[in-house]
Amino acid sequence: MNPITKVFELFHRVIVSLAKVLLVAMALVISANVFMRYVLNSGLRWSEEIALVMVVWFTFISMAMGVKNHLHIHMNLLPSNIPPWVDKLLLKMENLLMLGCGIVFLVYGSILTKFTMQSILPGTGLPAGIMYIVMPITSIPILYDSIRELIKGREEPHA
Repeated sequence: MNPITKVFELFHRVIVSLAKVLLVAMALVISANVFMRYVLNSGLRWSEEIALVMVVWFTFISMAMGVKNHLHIHMNLLPSNIPPWVDKLLLKMENLLMLGCGIVFLVYGSILTKFTMQSILPGTGLPAGIMYIVMPITSIPILYDSIRELIKGREEPHA
């Protein structure tokens, strides 16, 4: 395994661990808010905002992992006995589309993050860009995995 692959494997493990933490934290924050609202008649004013940030981060991390592990929805409209060259061509097209999505996330996610850093989330006082900074961050593994597959071909998904 070359050094770049090792770095991206580590990056993938880190963001998967982050996604796990975000999912648990989101469930705890929402549960605490529900308890406080219905039992103590006093909710946490920042809980919905933080839960929204966590779900956005979790979603984009999941997209990046979906590209790496081939977990996105596929539709098989062609017969299963199509010629191998057509199948390879379709896989290349799929990877080009994923590469295009990665580029859009990187370019427009960076613009959106920069633009929204000037706004403040009212419940927490955090910059609104904190919600969107995950787009350019997760575009990096999407770009890497798409390019890797375009060059090397499809590998078996990692657990």
